[in-house]
Amino acid sequence: MPAKNTVHNSAENDIEEEGTAPENEMDSPEDDIDEVVIDEENELESDETPSTLEMDGRPEDDIGKKINQLRLAKGYSQRKLARMAGVTNTSISAIERNKVSPAVNTLKAILLVLGSDLTTFFSDEWKEPKARVVVTPKDLIELSEPSSRVSLKQVYNCSTTKNLGFLIETYQPNSSTEEKIAHEGEEIGTVIEGKVLIRIEETTYLLNEGDSYVIDTIKPHTFINPTDGVTRIVSAHTPTTY
Repeated sequence: MPAKNTVHNSAENDIEEEGTAPENEMDSPEDDIDEVVIDEENELESDETPSTLEMDGRPEDDIGKKINQLRLAKGYSQRKLARMAGVTNTSISAIERNKVSPAVNTLKAILLVLGSDLTTFFSDEWKEPKARVVVTPKDLIELSEPSSRVSLKQVYNCSTTKNLGFLIETYQPNSSTEEKIAHEGEEIGTVIEGKVLIRIEETTYLLNEGDSYVIDTIKPHTFINPTDGVTRIVSAHTPTTY
């Protein structure tokens, strides 16, 4: 007998349907799909410690803030940077929040991916970008892979002190995000066009145009557009790391 998935429709009472939620039809290359799981708070790489990183006797700079700026300037998500640098997503998140200080070899690997090096990174000539008030469409940062059928555009104004992230999301027909994404924080969003299924652990929710959601993003979740039309969502998340 087929398993049952509980589907919650915001416009109606909770209903129970036979079958399973639509299959993940994301057509990005298999090696670009990561399953991110946060196991323990403050998880560290084996070559990272909570100690202060020192370069030639100089005190620690704001390493996390600089890496965050370089990453966003490249248009990379934390998951993409982690994959390319050979570290975990949890490690990148902790480094950017200055919860841990990376070992020199780890920092070198991260900077290599971001097109920088230790000399430039710790240079006195480092210039912090000026925060913008207006963010135009050309300034939006695409976090998805070019081959992805889900577009996640981040509204980024170069601020180093912001506590809230904002995404403009577009889901092509019969597409979905990566399977069972999990990251720290919370997210709030509104469907401004189309429909979306949100699968959180073993429960699936159906949202129609105009419906909103509030989720604890530490729980594995997947967003699915099950229709033949385009779905658009605007969402805010905190912390700003993604």
